[in-house]
Amino acid sequence: MRILAVVQGNYGKRMVEAWQEHGPAQWEIATLEITSSLPTMMEDPLEFLPKDIPQGDLVISLGEHPGVAELLPSIVKASGARAVIAPVDNRAWLPPGLAKQLERDLQKMGVTIVFPVTFCTLGEEDSDDPLIKEFAHLFGIPEVEITAEADRVKDARVIRSAPCGSTYFVAEALTGTKVQDAEEKSGILHHNYPCLATMNVDWQFHDTLMHRAGYFTKQAVHRALKKSTKG
Repeated sequence: MRILAVVQGNYGKRMVEAWQEHGPAQWEIATLEITSSLPTMMEDPLEFLPKDIPQGDLVISLGEHPGVAELLPSIVKASGARAVIAPVDNRAWLPPGLAKQLERDLQKMGVTIVFPVTFCTLGEEDSDDPLIKEFAHLFGIPEVEITAEADRVKDARVIRSAPCGSTYFVAEALTGTKVQDAEEKSGILHHNYPCLATMNVDWQFHDTLMHRAGYFTKQAVHRALKKSTKG
């Protein structure tokens, strides 16, 4: 699978580094960097794109400005992509109205798009598209496997990581932790990674998106500890 990551700053760069380090060798990951100074209104989006856009099957939008979403149809067309993931880790970067317009535009092009809020809530069941499913199999809702010995975590193995790679950091740091403290510690480790989602309170969840992301990491550890105890 060829992934084209559209990045605009450290948020996107850190994501790409995680996929390059932990993703399968057969994934080809290209990066398209967009200038950080985009205008509020763009009459011609092509003015803000390089002439040579890498080819890709799956476009993943990691922009830090709503203008990046406006560029996506042009990027998709030029790259030949068949599916798009546009995560929402900050509503300011991709407001709901703009997301709906983008979805309509891409549907007309026959391109599937999903908007996980936050990126680490992405699941294989979120789309029937095989490209999105392939990515979500390894990066999305965190899933770990824990082996406990006596009252300590002996080993924590990542089955699926949050797209930012934080699950690998959490799993490694949990080794040796008391079982009773592991779930709470995982939430602290997730924030300390640090989490890339916003600390602004979200209108839909009445909580910060960072806390929402942390919840899914803690739930992954909770489920793993439960299985380990039963075993």
